[in-house]
Amino acid sequence: MKYQVTVAGKTLEIEVLHSRLVRVNGRSLYVNLDQVGGLPIYALTLDEGEYLVFVEEGQKEYQVEIKGRVYPVCVERKRPKLAARQTDCLEGNQEAREISAPLAGCLLSVPVTAGQHVEAGQVVAVVESMKMKMNLTSPQSGQVIAVHALPGQDVGQGDRLVTLSCG
Repeated sequence: MKYQVTVAGKTLEIEVLHSRLVRVNGRSLYVNLDQVGGLPIYALTLDEGEYLVFVEEGQKEYQVEIKGRVYPVCVERKRPKLAARQTDCLEGNQEAREISAPLAGCLLSVPVTAGQHVEAGQVVAVVESMKMKMNLTSPQSGQVIAVHALPGQDVGQGDRLVTLSCG
């Protein structure tokens, strides 16, 4: 999930990759956040240290205190860009269509290469999300124009994986 967070006027893009891994403005961080005794107090552990965080929820924003300093924080969930449907050519380009990640996860394999001919129904990428493997298939026969991600890479919902010719 992606969030746009504004802290004291500074906007950050935060993407939750896994339960303990987030990406903040493109930088990956391991995070552990535990609520203390049901109170609005949290023990926050990041790559670079540990913090005690006090959180007060307001009507439009949170007040977050860390190391004695209070920060106003606004959180907005970013809506993912919807992937091009596998059955539609890309807008304005009748020659190409994209196969995109349906969910955030790990790209397990891309068994095709640029220039390769594929048949309708052929697997062009395999994504694992929440311990479930998803085979992404070509909606039609055509040629692989480009491969946009590498096996082992984390991908977000809607990320381009493979571009195919429309035939």
